[in-house]
Amino acid sequence: MQIISLIKKELLYGGLAKEEYRHARGLVYEANRKNIISNSLITLLFWAVAFIVYGQDEYEDLMRIFPYAFAILIFTLISGVFIVKKFPVFLRLVLFIMENLYLETGVACLIIFHGEEGKTVFAYVLAVIVPLMFIERTLYSVGMELIAIISYVILAYNTVPPADFAWGLRSLTLFALTGILVGHNFNNGRFERYYYADSANKLAELEKTYNSELQKEVEAKTERIEALNEQFIIGMATMVESRDNSTGGHIRRTSDGVRMLMEAIKEKNTMNLSDDFCEKIIKAAPMHDLGKIAVDDDVLRKPGRYTPEEFEKMKIHASEGARVVHEILKDTDDTEFRIIAENVAHYHHERVDGSGYPDGLKGNAIPLEARIMAIADVYDALVSKRVYKDSYSFERANQIILEGMGTQFDMNLKEYYEAARPKLEDYYSG
Repeated sequence: MQIISLIKKELLYGGLAKEEYRHARGLVYEANRKNIISNSLITLLFWAVAFIVYGQDEYEDLMRIFPYAFAILIFTLISGVFIVKKFPVFLRLVLFIMENLYLETGVACLIIFHGEEGKTVFAYVLAVIVPLMFIERTLYSVGMELIAIISYVILAYNTVPPADFAWGLRSLTLFALTGILVGHNFNNGRFERYYYADSANKLAELEKTYNSELQKEVEAKTERIEALNEQFIIGMATMVESRDNSTGGHIRRTSDGVRMLMEAIKEKNTMNLSDDFCEKIIKAAPMHDLGKIAVDDDVLRKPGRYTPEEFEKMKIHASEGARVVHEILKDTDDTEFRIIAENVAHYHHERVDGSGYPDGLKGNAIPLEARIMAIADVYDALVSKRVYKDSYSFERANQIILEGMGTQFDMNLKEYYEAARPKLEDYYSG
């Protein structure tokens, strides 16, 4: 019983376990479909060469075989390209037709070219049979070989000399046994290879899916952490702002002002700034006055204009702001955002003519993000009411901003400010 089970396993399932065979069968079927196409093309080419090599007399004899051979080869070629691909269930039928084509045409050649010339045909038949070793060889293949041999016996027993008939029978039997044994062993290796390849592919797909899900989870958690950090920063900025009784709502308004300016910059698209860079400037805007946490309450909460000495104390908020931002963001992986946020806090009171603070930077030496922040910061100060002044009209604020272009503000940002002006006025009118 064990031997029968082993034979059944070898012939039915290519030497694999039943489940392993089912896993690999689809891949082997596709390989066999491609073999149908390639073998059909190669055999068609071989027959065409045979027409040229053989003489006229032999050609006339072969014409009894060639039309049928060509017709079946064309059928198998079309089947491999179209029918089997769409309807895999027909694969075994097409393989059956192809294998019997090879065997039957070999038999016919043996009948026509018996004797010495039969040796040449023997080599040809061998060349035709060898490709069959690369086609799936399980139990049904044995039936094909038996049908071919029986057909030979029926057709050739009374039509060829006994010696040639015996030689043909021996040859055909040898071909069949060789095809079954060698082809079956080769196919076992292919089944195993495809089975393990299929398993490896499924494992790789599982790993890919796992990595994709893990990546999504990491990204989601990262977004939540970033949102919490942003809320923390805004909360801290609001807390600092609450100590200043003259700038209520300044953080929110200037942040929105920066966003409107960045939208105008992105819409015109003449500065070639990346979306990521623009978004980071908007996120950094609420941090521009964090340094006020280092300013004494006596100065910060004074209900009037500062004296020169008080103004000097107030000016430290710029450099202190950079220090505070650096400490908050020093462990972040986003180095670019940290630098942008530090620059916004540090340099938003610099002027392009060099008369600003804390470092007296000029022109393009002032980081772009700080130059943009400066416009939003001053515009809010102009149109908002403070303890030491009433709010200016939009016309007056616009006049002051435009007059400051080239001295206080970057002239290159003028067109973007003017493009954002309608949105700014609409925003502050609400």
